[in-house]
Amino acid sequence: MQAPSGRDPSSDTEDENEVLLPRPALDRNADHSETDGPLPQQRHLGPLSTTFLITNRMIGTAIFSTPSAIAASVGSAGAALALWVVGLILAYCGLLIWIELGSLMPRSGGEKLYLEAAYPRPPMLVTTVFAVHVIFLGFTGIGSVVVAENILLALRGSANDWVKRALAIAVLATIATIHISSCKLGVKIMNVLASVKILILFLIILSGLRALRGDLPQIPDPASSLRDPFKGSSADVSHYTNALFKILATYQGWSNAAYVLDEVQNPRRALKIAGILGVGTVGFLYTFANVSYFIVATPEEISKTGVTVVALLIGKVFGETMLWLTASLAALSSFGSLMTASFSMSRVVREFAKEGLVPCASFFAATTPSGSPSGAFLMVFFSSAVMILCIPFGEVYNFLLDVGQYAVAIINILVVIGLFIIRRKTPHQRTFRAWTPVVYIFLATQIFLLVTPFVPAALDKGKALPPWLYAVMAILVFCCAGVYWFMSWVVLPKHGRFVWTARKSILSDGSSFVSWEKVKMN
Repeated sequence: MQAPSGRDPSSDTEDENEVLLPRPALDRNADHSETDGPLPQQRHLGPLSTTFLITNRMIGTAIFSTPSAIAASVGSAGAALALWVVGLILAYCGLLIWIELGSLMPRSGGEKLYLEAAYPRPPMLVTTVFAVHVIFLGFTGIGSVVVAENILLALRGSANDWVKRALAIAVLATIATIHISSCKLGVKIMNVLASVKILILFLIILSGLRALRGDLPQIPDPASSLRDPFKGSSADVSHYTNALFKILATYQGWSNAAYVLDEVQNPRRALKIAGILGVGTVGFLYTFANVSYFIVATPEEISKTGVTVVALLIGKVFGETMLWLTASLAALSSFGSLMTASFSMSRVVREFAKEGLVPCASFFAATTPSGSPSGAFLMVFFSSAVMILCIPFGEVYNFLLDVGQYAVAIINILVVIGLFIIRRKTPHQRTFRAWTPVVYIFLATQIFLLVTPFVPAALDKGKALPPWLYAVMAILVFCCAGVYWFMSWVVLPKHGRFVWTARKSILSDGSSFVSWEKVKMN
């Protein structure tokens, strides 16, 4: 991020190059009336690929490890399964809100568009804040560490932290190379990986059903945890709070398609179909995969497995530990999630570059002949690469991930409030409308996530760092973004006696980007 930089234009500045601050169109009948809108051949994502964008982003490594932590927290199969269903309902609540906003503004950018439409004043404030969130708190590539660790585990190898860091950076470089070299190849690989992950979860479910036959000596009493499902449930509210946090993080990614709608065929229709189908598929697989875990093992056994919960299930059903297989599946799943997340977020970063909010805007706004925003991938992985290289693994590493999760809750609250503002601005422009009680449920959940770190009864006492610290850190980053905007857009122009003027330039691919120039005031 940098302040808009430019030169003092001379008196020959052409009026036609001076444009208003960029604002998303809310016209439901003109999806892409702008001159730099996507060409028909650039809409290469059909409903199936769009669905895979969602499922691939949602299904990461968490489903292979989180169930053990949740079982340890809540203490019973019934409580754990109920929370997984609650997580699915809340994911659908958020999805319906994003479908309404995406139907009104079927453009790439997601929350960036929605926030700009809801909060146009002061100019560029919300855009700057969201850019800081994506670039510095997004940590899109941080899952590469999980890929590296699972690769080593699958190979039965061990390495120090610096070898893991080098392997994680190599994973990021591989993903960027694939996407930059060929956009279509990247989409095909993502589709294949999404299909494989769905098959993996089906294998887990079938393994649990196989154990129900009762003829496996290593599982003498299958599904014993489900006969009295709530027996042993925890009475501590903090256990349920922390379990819900983990489940919501596992479901994260339901909004992924909204970031790339410029590349989706018939975006309004595809967003609805892909969202409902993708989230529903993931919710079904998550819920019944957890049922399979509890068929094979008790909550006590599951809570002791850690990241090897799948190895426990496969090992009991098929008679061997198969830790290497579990690690391979986790690495593959996380790699697919990383590919999908970087694919979508690179499009958001490109939108920031097109508005002149990052240095070397023309470089980060440009695309390859295949339509891939090559420079934007570097920006997407920037904060993650710095974090991988500089931050020690362990408690501090997890703390920074919590900072990013808290920042997401803040953005979600701003988007939901913005939805009501947009509804008031455009009362008759509606292609889809989320049921208002659903909106309030999602808003209440996000507020709950915001206040929980400051409620002593809901805190996890087992962490070395106080839970409120990550919340304060996220809030401070957003405050710094506000201060940066105020200095760049208010203080400097006032003392320098100039105004920022946007000059639009055309890139070689036909799209445009904005550069900001100082115009002296008389």
